[in-house]
Amino acid sequence: MTRRLRCAAALLCAAACGGAGGQEGSPAEGDTTRTTTTLGSSSTTSAPSTTVTTTTAIATTAPPSSSPPATPPTDPPPAPPPFASSVATITADDVAASWHEGCPVAVEQLRLLTLTHWGFDGAVHTGRLVVHADHADTVVAVFADLYAVGFPIERMEPIDAYGGDDDASMAANNTSAFNCRPVTGGSSWSEHAYGTAIDINPVQNPYVKGPTVLPEAGRVYVDRREPEPGKIRAGDDVVGAFSARGWGWGGYWSSLKDYQHFSASGR
Repeated sequence: MTRRLRCAAALLCAAACGGAGGQEGSPAEGDTTRTTTTLGSSSTTSAPSTTVTTTTAIATTAPPSSSPPATPPTDPPPAPPPFASSVATITADDVAASWHEGCPVAVEQLRLLTLTHWGFDGAVHTGRLVVHADHADTVVAVFADLYAVGFPIERMEPIDAYGGDDDASMAANNTSAFNCRPVTGGSSWSEHAYGTAIDINPVQNPYVKGPTVLPEAGRVYVDRREPEPGKIRAGDDVVGAFSARGWGWGGYWSSLKDYQHFSASGR
């Protein structure tokens, strides 16, 4: 009986310690270690480790173009109106302040010209001149040339608008032609009395004789070296337009300078 008990105990001991004699080792890579909980004993199961790589797409924005945005097409500026002119007869009433009995020309020998011209404001204006009938077409051609080159004229009215007063017309910077009057500072007839002379922009182109400057506002324009709007200078388009038709310029005179003055005779 005692021997049986000893054999049974030996068997139980061998069963309990059956793995103790084997070599301990870690589970192989990728194996799963599983412990089962039985009657309050806990076991832990370790799952194989897994590496997960996540790729995140990042949206990028292209840098702005260095080229400027396209400019929408614009319409070209409108073309200026063409030069226009007319020639008409006049009556004594039309020149009541500038003509009288005894003048060297008859009223029937005079013509009223209506001409387009550029103003100092850059706009197109309509002006009027009274000239001798024999020179009407020539004067129209001259002012067509001045219009074509954009030469500005302050105003252009028959001198009757100023009561026939040459000084008042010059002070207003008025471009005029016929006026039955004597030459400045003399007693003989002026070329204006024949309708064969024109004064253009008197302020920018004054009459100069020694200390005398007419009009007074023209004194700042006595120096002719620098070009300015409305100023007439030797060899420019204005002088060229008149000289091409045989008219002379007072700016070339030697005893005095009449920069505003053009005449068919050159006087």
